[in-house]
Amino acid sequence: MTIDPKTIAIYDEKTDEYVTLTEGVPQDLVRFDGYLPESARVLDYGCGPGTSAAYLANHGHIADAFDASEKMVEYAQKHSGVTAWQATFDQFKARDTYDGIWASFSLLHAAREDIPILLQNIHTAIKKDGMLYIAMKLGCGRHRDDLQRLYTYVSETELRTWLTGVAFDWIDHTTGEAPGLDGSMSAWIGVFARART
Repeated sequence: MTIDPKTIAIYDEKTDEYVTLTEGVPQDLVRFDGYLPESARVLDYGCGPGTSAAYLANHGHIADAFDASEKMVEYAQKHSGVTAWQATFDQFKARDTYDGIWASFSLLHAAREDIPILLQNIHTAIKKDGMLYIAMKLGCGRHRDDLQRLYTYVSETELRTWLTGVAFDWIDHTTGEAPGLDGSMSAWIGVFARART
């Protein structure tokens, strides 16, 4: 499983800019919270500055978070109620632990061939009937943006196939277009999926 050190270094370098870019509460996060039981244990998977984990903690949940960027984790650890640590996707291991996993624009930095394996690891970590939210950029191929971050672009069909293949039921999805840290506009998809046994 390959990790791109250049991408991680850019997030270390531009943490403050990323925090500013991601201010506010995404509507999909509010919806995700609505799927969770009270006092759920949740994971912000590839958490960035941990603002989503902080939102969930503030709404009564037990919030864990991890990211590969040391600077992002330092920021995430400042949020009350959030337990954050530094790790790469392949280092994450858990079993039947989480009621929900929030993977918003994180797995898009994984290599295409690794994503099904990582989704299987997520399924292992989530409880039966637990909720997954995954957001990815729409498109094809794998290439770097203007900041040299490496992205894997996916189609809705491809993402649906991956999720179904590792025993997630596709519940609903949203789509949109938004500017990234490099200033370019990108189409995206966010999927709400439920784990089955």
